[in-house]
Amino acid sequence: METLITVATFNDREPADQIASRLRDAGLHGEIYDESHEQKWKLFNVHPRAHMRVRVPMNEAEKANAQLSAWRTAADPVLAQAVRCPECGSSNIEFPQFSRRTLMGALPAALAATGIIAQEFYCESCHFTWPAETKPQPEVDILNWPKNSEAS
Repeated sequence: METLITVATFNDREPADQIASRLRDAGLHGEIYDESHEQKWKLFNVHPRAHMRVRVPMNEAEKANAQLSAWRTAADPVLAQAVRCPECGSSNIEFPQFSRRTLMGALPAALAATGIIAQEFYCESCHFTWPAETKPQPEVDILNWPKNSEAS
């Protein structure tokens, strides 16, 4: 069986289908892998994210990444929807950050499902994690105090 490499990750199926189709039009073997069932049943994640993966055979990964890079340079609106690591730019992202490969990942996943642990995105390339949602930060003054507070 040929090893498949993830070249793009999305939260929704439509942009993943478009990119896989465009890769096929470019002569590559792009396919979609939907990880939503795995996230729901193994990781107790009711709202899957980064679950639509566009994959190609390992021997086509370099060509596919070059093609995606060219589309990204052209400010492709479909690729703007891709989930990428803010540190290294990789598309090799998992959500939530718990291992799917061991039974030990089930305990923190259950705690995250109850809200005790935050669910975060995880980059398999550089191991960076970041929050699923960014909370709005209050505007701060030069001393990092919230503006319009009693102390300022």
